[in-house]
Amino acid sequence: MIFLLLSILVSTLFGIYFKVISIKNINAFQAIIVNYSVAGILGFLTTKSAVTPLNVIHEPFFLIAVSLGIVFISSLFVIAETTAKQGISVAQVANRMSVVIPICIAILFYGDSISVSKVIGIILAIVAVYLVSYKESEGKTADKFWWLFPLIIFVCSGIIDSSINYAQRNLVSETNFDAFLSTIFSTAFVFGFIVLLYQLIIKKEKFQAKAIPAGIILGVINFGTMYFIIRALNANILEPSVLFPVNNLSILTLSTIISVIVFKEKLSSKNWIGIGLSLLAILILGLLPQLMK
Repeated sequence: MIFLLLSILVSTLFGIYFKVISIKNINAFQAIIVNYSVAGILGFLTTKSAVTPLNVIHEPFFLIAVSLGIVFISSLFVIAETTAKQGISVAQVANRMSVVIPICIAILFYGDSISVSKVIGIILAIVAVYLVSYKESEGKTADKFWWLFPLIIFVCSGIIDSSINYAQRNLVSETNFDAFLSTIFSTAFVFGFIVLLYQLIIKKEKFQAKAIPAGIILGVINFGTMYFIIRALNANILEPSVLFPVNNLSILTLSTIISVIVFKEKLSSKNWIGIGLSLLAILILGLLPQLMK
């Protein structure tokens, strides 16, 4: 249970730290690049296996880890932008409600049963993402495409959750899961670094020195988010179909409370309804099936 609690706390801190980066006017993309270099190094330093950057290509998880690395850096940049422009609560709801995607995949491809409660939960989740993302400015929507970034977060986070759950079950062992994480982070760093070089050399953008310490802190937190959720899965304290909703529900609740109290984020009635529906959807999807057993 300790790993689940740590996952909740660290993941909440991860989302909040993007708000700090925005407030301090730190280049989020540059901090993200530094973050991935730190997270990648941490995994290879802590692994108990014989996997190194030189032989990792031979591991069964290599291809899925590389693919996830590309998804990771894309989604993390979108999360940073969404947090800065629309708030912590919007980014976290879109991120955490993605739990419906691995549930749908399990129904479609793994033979999991479909029920009325699952259908209701999935519909509520989709409506919740829409409502919590809704922003108004003087009676008009602030941006014609305000819904696009939360949608991207929703899809990418669902792909990540589903892929990590698959890898943890079929490709990763107790001794090499941190090397698996490092491969993901290192891949994200390589692709991100190429984009950064383009920005610095071709577009003549300047590198912010303050992005380095911000990225280091972010990297340690980022590694912890993945490390603790996989340790929680390996501990078998809860079934994945329960663990993911409980984890996401707790992170969403904490993040929303902090965003309102600490950062004074303003939420409309539609946003609050969306948050309420998201909590209800996670309860239906994750906890109700267990209570009915």
